[in-house]
Amino acid sequence: MAFQAMDAALEGFRIAREKPRAMLIWAAASLMISLVSSVGMVAMFGGTLNQFMTMSRESSADPSEAFAMLGQMAALYAFLTPVALLVFAVFTSAVYRTVLRPAESAFGYLRLGATELRMAVVLLVLFLLGIVATFCIVLLLGIVGGIVGVGIGMGGEGVGAGIAFVVLMILVYIAMIFATLAFWTKFSFAGPMTFNEGRIRIFESWGATKGHFWSLLGCYIVAGILGIVVSILGALITMAVMMGLGGGSGTNIFNMLESMQADYTSIATFLTPAIIANLVINSLFSALTYAIFLAPPAVAYRDILGMKPSADTFA
Repeated sequence: MAFQAMDAALEGFRIAREKPRAMLIWAAASLMISLVSSVGMVAMFGGTLNQFMTMSRESSADPSEAFAMLGQMAALYAFLTPVALLVFAVFTSAVYRTVLRPAESAFGYLRLGATELRMAVVLLVLFLLGIVATFCIVLLLGIVGGIVGVGIGMGGEGVGAGIAFVVLMILVYIAMIFATLAFWTKFSFAGPMTFNEGRIRIFESWGATKGHFWSLLGCYIVAGILGIVVSILGALITMAVMMGLGGGSGTNIFNMLESMQADYTSIATFLTPAIIANLVINSLFSALTYAIFLAPPAVAYRDILGMKPSADTFA
């Protein structure tokens, strides 16, 4: 099957249209996970979260208290990070299973086993590689921009030099964004490869995408824009519903947003009708955005490599 970039970019919507049962199962699973993790977070860190929210709104907060609070928040992130990584691995594998193994539809394609654990490892490694790559990209472009900026400054002052410097900074930011997108494009087959072959495949993605970089980049940009639009729509609907349920009040948007913040004092104060509505709507839109963001690489891998082992891509 020939790779069609636009078809791959729209695959998430096709999944939502053709597999509504799976989408509802994903939404239900997402809601259950959100409820359990939220209740656990409030039970273990509710007081810390309330203090942190209060301190973040006070410009006169004591810096030493802020640093101490950050230390307490580290424990919260230590609790949430592994959970979030495993949950994302489960949903990533479910989307890949929908595309690459559509017959395995039991439980809405959701599983928890060796495949998901391997996916969690791949996601973690890619995240760490992304941090390193971003640092190197920023450092390199910063050095180049600094050298060119000094050259512009030595060439003279005035409006012309100022415009040249602004143009330079714009070009540096564009180059930074492109380099980041290029990195993720070249590694975009790591997840589908690992899922399909049953072993961790990360750097093999670099060669497997050879000859298809620009079509893949365009596909992912389109899918990303669509996913962002859907996410914004979900956020607007969530805000409107929460305000309708009494979750927000005030004379301006900032007061309303502040009044909509959760009360982490106890589970009872946290699980208000507005917060529950927030969790439900977010779960529904999360299921859709999972499909929109994650399906295109799986479709591209399937159509470009024809499900062949990655070793063939280097022949």
